[in-house]
Amino acid sequence: MTAQKKTYLALVLITILWGNSFIAIKHAVRFLTPVELTILRFIPAAIAFAALLLPTRWASFWAMVRKDWPGLIFLGLTGFVGYNIALMTGEQRIAAGTASLIVPSLNPVLIFILSIIFLKERPTLKKVTGLILASIGLYIIVRYAGGERIVFSYLLYVFVTMLAPLCFATYTILGKPLVAKYPPLQVTGGATIAAVIPLLFLIDGDLVAKLPTLPATVWLSIAFLSFLCTVFAFVVWFWALQKMEATQVGSFTYLVPLFGVSFSQVILDESITLALLIGGAILLSGVYIINRPR
Repeated sequence: MTAQKKTYLALVLITILWGNSFIAIKHAVRFLTPVELTILRFIPAAIAFAALLLPTRWASFWAMVRKDWPGLIFLGLTGFVGYNIALMTGEQRIAAGTASLIVPSLNPVLIFILSIIFLKERPTLKKVTGLILASIGLYIIVRYAGGERIVFSYLLYVFVTMLAPLCFATYTILGKPLVAKYPPLQVTGGATIAAVIPLLFLIDGDLVAKLPTLPATVWLSIAFLSFLCTVFAFVVWFWALQKMEATQVGSFTYLVPLFGVSFSQVILDESITLALLIGGAILLSGVYIINRPR
């Protein structure tokens, strides 16, 4: 097998993991609050990143922390704490398959919008067209794909879910200066460790009392989210970025909604409606147009 094929297979594996992360979250929030699940996901991930980075990059890592600790804390609060609490809160009500379509697809859309606002990028006709298509697809998914009455409480959970890609878009835009100065994996590890600091203060007696009563499937979900979807996935992702162009690597994220919707139907028995397929196709088409190279 060629090196390129190995990279492709590794990226497909990552998108399978990320697609299934929505299913793991959907199961775990039946037993834990979004804040509790975020705590249990990122403490092990932070320890793993520390074990991975500190023995070989202690000097450069400490130099990054001393100089840019406010930025790392902000990235941790937006890209990890805010993103996960918003997503996990939303998945208390909306289907895992729907969330797997909304969140990854809105990431590049919101990055495009924030780039115009904060980075002064010029909006082209092509990207504006993609934004309009993505908005139409999102409307179809929210309005018709769920198969239930659209009431305020449901829309509220959809809105909270949409805060997740907004947090990640903020993380991406404001993290650009740090990624330009330091290795991306080091920035990600630093932001993960920084995210755990405020989370430690949120550990309370209720969470400690819950730990012995959690089913094995919840612990498996936590381990899956911590080690496979966070640590392993980001290590492989940045390894792939060393082998391929960023646009090629980024194109694999289009598989995340496909796997998310497919596995949620198989594992959670969630229905795949015609509206979900049509809305998803329109949404992803808009995202593709926004991301398509010139």
